[in-house]
Order: sequence, then C-alpha cells, then structure tokens
Amino acid sequence: MDCVGRLMTLRRPGRRALRVFAMAGSLVALVAGTALAQVKPTYLYGLSTFSGPLRLEGSRLHVDQERGETYVIYQNIVRVFNRSGMEIFSFGDGLDLGQIADVAVDPNGDVILLSYKDSRSILTRCTFRGVPIGPIEIKNLPPGVEFAASRMVHRSGLFYFASLGTSSVIVTDASGEFRKHIEFLPMLEDEDRKKGGGAEMIGFTADQDGNMFFTIPTLFKVFKYSSEGKLTSFGRSGSAPGRFGVIAGVATDSHGNLLVTDKLKCVVMVFDKDFNFVTEFGYRGSRPENLIVPEDIVIDSRDRVYVTQMRRRGVSVFALDHAR
Repeated sequence: MDCVGRLMTLRRPGRRALRVFAMAGSLVALVAGTALAQVKPTYLYGLSTFSGPLRLEGSRLHVDQERGETYVIYQNIVRVFNRSGMEIFSFGDGLDLGQIADVAVDPNGDVILLSYKDSRSILTRCTFRGVPIGPIEIKNLPPGVEFAASRMVHRSGLFYFASLGTSSVIVTDASGEFRKHIEFLPMLEDEDRKKGGGAEMIGFTADQDGNMFFTIPTLFKVFKYSSEGKLTSFGRSGSAPGRFGVIAGVATDSHGNLLVTDKLKCVVMVFDKDFNFVTEFGYRGSRPENLIVPEDIVIDSRDRVYVTQMRRRGVSVFALDHAR
C-alpha cells in the first residue's frame, strides 16, 4: 500500500503539470488571437466651419466613400465637409421636401435625399449642389409592403431602406426596383421576441458584401443579418468593458470590425468580425478625445471614424490603426 501511495503521489504533480501546460497553451493562443485583432484609435479633430468647431448635437451622418466628403444633417440642413473636416457647402433650407431623414451619394456624385412629407417617405435625386433633379420611385413593392423608411444606406449598387420602428428593411436596386423585404422581429429568439414593441432598431448599416447590422438597445444586442439570410447576435448588459449600456449606432471598418456607440457609457466599442471585444475609446469628459453621449457613427474608406455627440460637442473624428 505504501508503494501504491507513493506512486499516486508521484503521478499527481504530473497531471497538474499537464493542466498547467494546457492552460498556458490556451492563454498563448488567446493572446496571439487578440494581437491579430488589435485596433488603436487616435483622436484627430472635430468637424469645423470657418467660424470654429461645429457645435451641433443629435445629427445624422453619411460619408461619400469615393470622394471622402462627410454629410451632416441637422435641423433640415445638409452640411458638406471635405477630407480635412472643414465645411465647404450646405443646402436644404430652400427645399420643399419635408423633414430630411437621411442622405446618400451615388457613384455619379448625385445626392439622394430620404425625407418624410405628407405622411409618407419620399426619395429625391439632387445634384452635388443639392438642386433637385427629380423623385425616385420605389417600384413593384409586394402587396402589403409599405415604403416607410427612416434610414438609408447605399452599398454596391443597392439601396437599403430601414424602418426603425418596425425593425424591417426594404432592398432595391439603384433605380428603385424592389429586390426584397426583410422583417427582423419574427426572426428573433423567443425570449427576445416576447418583448414585442420594445424590440426597436436604433442603429443600422450594411457592408459591401450585403451583410446588414443593427442594434436593439432594449435587448442589449447587436444583430448581423448575413447576405445568406442568417440572423446572429451578440451582447450582454453590464458596466464591464465589452458589455452594453444604452447602445445606438453601428458601423463596420475595412477589416470587418464592428464599432458600436454606447450613449450611457460614453464610449465607442470595437468588436472583431467574430464578435469578440477588442477595445473601446472615448469616455465621458471635457477633453477633445472624450465623447458625450455618442450616437450616430460612420467610417470612411480610410478607416476614419465620425461620431456625433450631445451637449453641442459636434462630430469627433478618430483614426483606426490596425496593428499587425
């Protein structure tokens, strides 16, 4: 028995060592994976006019990826900023288009305005100077499907019109020809779907591959609807890094990372394409690099991030450096 006891005693450290080696291997793999996904955000500047920094709040953003110009909608005025963040033009005060909700720029440089007038959503094509050319009709909608959009994204020759209140999207081609209609609420898991009217989209975007992303703050989740028609999600409430408070806007960068604004935590959170938390930046404060209730967010072709804020903090611009 004494020999058996001694043998068992000798074996135990070996087993512990194997477990330690396995844990160490997992940790190395995790660190290596994290290193590949590192993103370093750097504050650059705030959008400005010739009179100084732009003092707006609660505005809507769009970036013309081809020309590098930024569009800001505020109080029914569309302001245009160049690559350096300086305002170069504005329009909208003389247009009879109702309430301007969103803006996009097509490959030819025409400006497409989504507005709400006479209890309906309308699309208007304008010149690059904001002069109306004519309406764009949404054609061949299926029976029972109404064009009532509050957000618009133009990607790869397609329009994505999101109705935030009904958590649905209409997709058309560049001429307004209907392609498909997606209702997200019936796709939610039973527990999420039971919340009913509280499950309302706030942020929405689409990438070049046809994947759609949206946020539902009451569920503390970000959703991805893939081009193949599969709905996935991630997110949990909490104060720890990577957990959600009151989320709002969502955008994707050139590496497939997801950036999500959190109005309560006053940060922008970065997740990789597999929904793993990478980093966050902003934080409440009075310094230029801080954020106060960040809301809308867009990213240009250079991976520059544009974030709207409250308290007349305007639009802050950050650069993303993807470490190798």
